[in-house]
Amino acid sequence: MTDRRRILITGATSGIGYAVAERLARTDDVWIMGSRPETAHDAMTKLRDAGVSVAGATGVDAADEDAVNDAVDTAVAAMGGLDGVFINAGMDGQAVPATELGVEGFRRLLDVNVVGPFIVAKAAIRHLSRPGTIVFNSSANAVRPEAHFLDYNASKAAVASMAATLALELSAEGVSVISLAPGYFPTRMTEAYLNDPEIAAELMHLIPAKRFGTLTEVAEVVDFLLSPSARFMTGSMVNLDGGRSI
Repeated sequence: MTDRRRILITGATSGIGYAVAERLARTDDVWIMGSRPETAHDAMTKLRDAGVSVAGATGVDAADEDAVNDAVDTAVAAMGGLDGVFINAGMDGQAVPATELGVEGFRRLLDVNVVGPFIVAKAAIRHLSRPGTIVFNSSANAVRPEAHFLDYNASKAAVASMAATLALELSAEGVSVISLAPGYFPTRMTEAYLNDPEIAAELMHLIPAKRFGTLTEVAEVVDFLLSPSARFMTGSMVNLDGGRSI
């Protein structure tokens, strides 16, 4: 008998997903997924160079249902099961006023940020142990929208709603579903904002804690949310934003 969890992480090649993979792989069996095979392989190599090994890595378009189903099947077969999923893959918005938002770009963002998480969750539920846990990475923008990010705001609100709906439908059979709503953390998606002194100062003004989060903090929280201790939190949205959502 082993206490090692078998965890699938999407969007694990950088930022929050990578930080979570690096933490969990020290104690658990972890399979990482990225958007491209080369970035998934590079992340796996980087993790091994950092002294942690993952069970494997796959690069797929999260909105490609057949590819995702195959990748999840491969991960489950390699790990011998599945106890938890951190659905983290996503992309940023176009950063323009709503009246200038491009429809095709909006559709692509919804494919990646909403349809993709649904496809991954649906594939994972077929294999997930009972009890088991799915954690969706939503955003503080789901409850506190930002101007010029209608596309991103709407997509993350949809993810939060998806998580709550799945919690209603699956909790009785032992599947806990939780959404995480992070604020600003240092990632590839946010570096253009956090590295600009003027924009960073504007963002900091919105955060009661008067600082941005660290990747260590978010990894610790996701670790807990995927643990047995958090199972009764099913249906919750967990704010991790330094108070921005107040």
